[in-house]
Amino acid sequence: MITEIIDEFLSKEEIKLLLNHYRERESEVFFLNNNRYPLFFDTHTGELPFLRNKLNNKSKQIDGSEIDWFHIVKWPSSNGQQLHFDTHESTTTLTSIIYLNNDFEGGETYFEDGTMFKPKPGRALYFDGNYYKHGVKPIIKGTRYTVSTWYYKNDNR
Repeated sequence: MITEIIDEFLSKEEIKLLLNHYRERESEVFFLNNNRYPLFFDTHTGELPFLRNKLNNKSKQIDGSEIDWFHIVKWPSSNGQQLHFDTHESTTTLTSIIYLNNDFEGGETYFEDGTMFKPKPGRALYFDGNYYKHGVKPIIKGTRYTVSTWYYKNDNR
């Protein structure tokens, strides 16, 4: 499996800033299937520039892609996600997940081949979500927060 894992991709201060940003804007969040609550960002505005720059710099190093769209997601207890491909956009070339907390049970990212990644605050996981079927183990106790990002290459549009 080809993935890139970066521990401490985000600092404790950056994680705190993102969690506070989510909580301050939680009233804008809408329900998504399975009771997940994403807060979407406009990738063309100046919102969260430190995060956009970090994500784009890393994706350009990996495969030359850039952010298509991203959001912070709140995953309450009993939520998970079955194995799937990231086929929402035909232009998606790369996926990343950044874990913002680990004060919950369950919620591991897993792949069809049995590979599993345990959430660790600040850890970023990059992979080709169109190639690798992946999911999220159910959250048994607590609430999981992540930043999910999808990327594209300019020559794909």
